[in-house]
Amino acid sequence: MVADPNVKASQTAMHFEQRFNVALSRARDRIFLVRSVREEELNPNDLKARVIRHFREPMASAAAPSADLEAACESDFERALLRRLTKRGYRVRPQVGALGFRIDMVVEGANDRRLAIECDGDRYHGPERWADDMRRQRTLERVGWRFWRCWASSFALDPDGCEADLVATLDRLGIEPLGADAPAPLYTRHRTATSASSSTPAPRRHPAKEAAVGMSLGDRAALRFLDDDKVVTVTLDGARHDPANGLAGADTPLGRALLGLGDEDEGAYAEDGRERRFLVMRVETSRAVAASGQAR
Repeated sequence: MVADPNVKASQTAMHFEQRFNVALSRARDRIFLVRSVREEELNPNDLKARVIRHFREPMASAAAPSADLEAACESDFERALLRRLTKRGYRVRPQVGALGFRIDMVVEGANDRRLAIECDGDRYHGPERWADDMRRQRTLERVGWRFWRCWASSFALDPDGCEADLVATLDRLGIEPLGADAPAPLYTRHRTATSASSSTPAPRRHPAKEAAVGMSLGDRAALRFLDDDKVVTVTLDGARHDPANGLAGADTPLGRALLGLGDEDEGAYAEDGRERRFLVMRVETSRAVAASGQAR
């Protein structure tokens, strides 16, 4: 997270949301967030603040596992199979959510090994339900889930044979009985790095970055207003304020909001009793503006 207590421009525009979405949605196993800014130092609506809140409690909507596992099952078939598994000492969680779907039950083993179990046919749902179930299974298999399915009719005819086949599948996947008591789920871990010692050499800085201190008098910027998506170009002027000719006075609300901003920073100011938010698309220094005028 490229922000610190002094450089923390708010980011709320749509194209920032798209960037954050790409950054956060590609992980298949876990995400590491490295930051040097606290949430209370940011605008509450800033995407950076929202990301920090998400990392603090990423599964806020996840229901706590019920102590009565059989009560969570949806059929007598599921309850009968669950009793056989727990009697063998396996750790079983019924009705597990994944990617917006629900799995009848999951057997958990060491080192994050898991097997999804689907109990089919306890009630007739028609062929369209079977097609939906297979589509759901293929979706979950693409992200690493392994499935074992059993028909209620097969279990009614030969429960011991179905149990033996399930245990053989668990053995093949290296899932061993861990006991029924599951530890509290740990979704996030926070670590604070110690400050660097004074003997540590300061990092080398890029000259261009060192010189970039934000907009000042004479600089020109292309702005996109976030309420109406209008794009304008304004020059920050110390004496005149003439929006029609692209001049923003330094002592006006817009001028004060522009001072110090750089490329892709967001700003806001009050106009006619309402807040106007804008995105700085590009900044040209006064030297660059003068050079372009001479070229013309």
